Amino acid sequence: MKRNIVLALMSLVVFSTLSSNLAHGQGLGSIAGTITDPTGAAIVAAQITVTQIGTGLAREAATDVGGYYVVPSLHPASYTITIKARGFSDARQNVTLLADQTLTVSLQLKVGSGSEIIQVEGNAPQVDTMTSTIRQVVEQARITELPLNGRNAAQLTLLSPGSVNSPNGGADQGFTKTFPGAVTISANGARQNMVSYQLDGGNYVDEYTNVNQPFPFPDALQEFSVQTSNYTAEYGQNAGAVVNVITKSGINNFHGNAFEFLRNSVFNARNYFALQLSRRMVF
Repeated sequence: MKRNIVLALMSLVVFSTLSSNLAHGQGLGSIAGTITDPTGAAIVAAQITVTQIGTGLAREAATDVGGYYVVPSLHPASYTITIKARGFSDARQNVTLLADQTLTVSLQLKVGSGSEIIQVEGNAPQVDTMTSTIRQVVEQARITELPLNGRNAAQLTLLSPGSVNSPNGGADQGFTKTFPGAVTISANGARQNMVSYQLDGGNYVDEYTNVNQPFPFPDALQEFSVQTSNYTAEYGQNAGAVVNVITKSGINNFHGNAFEFLRNSVFNARNYFALQLSRRMVF
């Protein structure tokens, strides 16, 4: 009996691990670039280590004969990139990887000993030159600081170029009225029910009306990307935009926050015309 319980627990752990890996199959990014020497020649077999700052998890890669490297399937987060090669000083740079981004980090190593570390202070350009996807990332700062009516982060989808509010399409009206918080967004002229929503890699579309399910509250969101055109073949299902919602994940340090949400009509400004009406009644 005890043996069966142990096997059941082990199966549960393995299944949960596989499910977690599969669930994060969407919204991941990549870091790629070219490593060269001071003359511009490619450095072969340079060791690339990409370490997530919050968790300490590291991924490794090596440059090919052209000095090119790529580290795929990275969770959106802040990373430290360390490059080592024989006969050259080590180089280190901190970068921030966004959702669905292929970040280009190309460095030139200096001749020297491996004990010398060159810290690159300049930030890598946040322009995705590796793909033709038209994409906009709504970062955590904008999610938490921009005014939101009802704390509905789905409204920030409109920050993406080509996305407009289209409330008259009927996707959330009549007999198909869905839950509060659903938005009807038209991306590049597509219908309101042709936007694909993903939450940490899983389908997040209300299958009854083909609109979004409620976004997590802003304090639980890390960011989300809105791809409106030329997205890769891994994204299908709809002809409109692809919205990848990324929730916050744990790090090694204990942290948290608190917030208060209050809505009361006593704080509302009095209607101007109501004030005029009261004056007429007095006179």
